[in-house]
Amino acid sequence: MCSLIKLQGGVNCGVVQWVDPAWPDVLKNCLIKLWEMFHEQNLGRIQDKHAYEDEVAKLKKDYDHFCTEYHKMVDDVSKMFDWQDGVGKIDYQKAMDAEKFEKQEEELEMKMEKLRLAKEQMCILQAQADIIHNTRKAMKEIKVDRDLLAQEKTELEKVVADLLNAGHGSKEKLEKIKAILEA
Repeated sequence: MCSLIKLQGGVNCGVVQWVDPAWPDVLKNCLIKLWEMFHEQNLGRIQDKHAYEDEVAKLKKDYDHFCTEYHKMVDDVSKMFDWQDGVGKIDYQKAMDAEKFEKQEEELEMKMEKLRLAKEQMCILQAQADIIHNTRKAMKEIKVDRDLLAQEKTELEKVVADLLNAGHGSKEKLEKIKAILEA
């Protein structure tokens, strides 16, 4: 009722007031810094994902290239055997060379697969190392902010205790503030 009178040009009777004071600037700055760190971390993860996807695409392209080369070689070998069958002469030495060639192709394919897997593993390890480094860096910054906030909390507790001892303000409000600080 009193607030309606105030809106209509009446007198303020003191019933409607804001209970909590504004947050300190240091706390606001700490929260802003935490949000920035959170967004930076997410951006780093997105960039790592894009780099990993680019590397996978590059490896897939290389793999496709080697597959086409392999199939060309297989076609050439099969044409050679077809030609030999058409002539009617099967040379034992050529057959042995063809077997060696096939074995070498299989070994080359296995080596390429091992190299591809090793490269993917190196990329994954590098990404993990980057994530660990960024996380440790962020944790150090959070620890500094946490220590600063703990110091401010103790200072606020001292101020509340001084106000209680001096008898300023409502003891109930100060007790509520003290309970919030202790929580």
